[in-house]
Amino acid sequence: MLFDLRPKKSKKDLFDREWELEELERASRYPLILLLGIRRIGKTSVAWCFLEGRRGFLVDIRGVARRADLYERVSRGLEESLGKMRRFLKGIRGIKIAGTEVEIKWRGTDSLSFSGLLTELNKLGRFIVILDEVQYLRQPLLSEVREMIAYTYDNLDNITLILTGSEVGMLKAFLKLDDPSSPLYGRYAYEVEVRRFTEAQSKEFLVEGFREVGKEPPMEEVEKAVGFFDGIVGWLVMFGKSYVDGRGDFEAVAEMAIRMAANELVKLGAREKLVLKAIARGARSWGRVKEFIEDREGTVIAKSSLSRTIRRLEKLNLIKDYKFLDPVYEKAALRL
Repeated sequence: MLFDLRPKKSKKDLFDREWELEELERASRYPLILLLGIRRIGKTSVAWCFLEGRRGFLVDIRGVARRADLYERVSRGLEESLGKMRRFLKGIRGIKIAGTEVEIKWRGTDSLSFSGLLTELNKLGRFIVILDEVQYLRQPLLSEVREMIAYTYDNLDNITLILTGSEVGMLKAFLKLDDPSSPLYGRYAYEVEVRRFTEAQSKEFLVEGFREVGKEPPMEEVEKAVGFFDGIVGWLVMFGKSYVDGRGDFEAVAEMAIRMAANELVKLGAREKLVLKAIARGARSWGRVKEFIEDREGTVIAKSSLSRTIRRLEKLNLIKDYKFLDPVYEKAALRL
């Protein structure tokens, strides 16, 4: 179903992502792939659908803070792909399969590390392992997982790792491919970007989604949604689903989306929020942003401090060249 709010897991439910899937296919013999794109662009759906018919699993990294959390997510990822993985997991020390549940013993006698699991799978043939939103890891797991990625890259020829990230700069900072102190220094990562839909694709997506559930597309509302949500499939899905369920027209859904984005932006620092507000109000250069903030704060800002703040917002994939990458976040920034 096109208007299903959950990530798509089958190509038959995925709309017009042939290019991304073909790019992943071309890259699949590389040890490390980065699947990149802004928030709600559909990276997880593309990743899941690429796994269809292949041996492998996906690990959702969001919210992982402890080693126990990491192994719980690995277990969950194996469970979701158990139909393809069961016969390969049987016999691996430290793994117990009970019905549809997978338990990993990661401490004590007969324990299994993440690297150890991949080492055992590597002996059995080709596998794809996807780490979804891996940039959210924090120490000490950050260093541990980076070491695991380096070990896999150097030693496990049958394992391809795909790392997804919406905060593209943060993901690359996590990997440290250009940092001599990093175990991944000098390694090559093949990058695949999940693109936003064109205006024509967005309209076709919404029209097909309405017809899929037996409703005639409300073309005036569809045109508004296409114009506002700028090809970002997650927002288009939310609009379609909300309209079909009778929970609001375009204006109501747009307001809901802006509030969701604002709830994310309020977690940023005070200076970061001011920078976003300046850009949302039309500041299109470093100097204009500096003027806006100094007028608001009544203080002179150090050049290096402001530049660091702007670079961080770029790493979070919120802005580029003093423009918002998602118009919903631009509207949300005006309310900060």
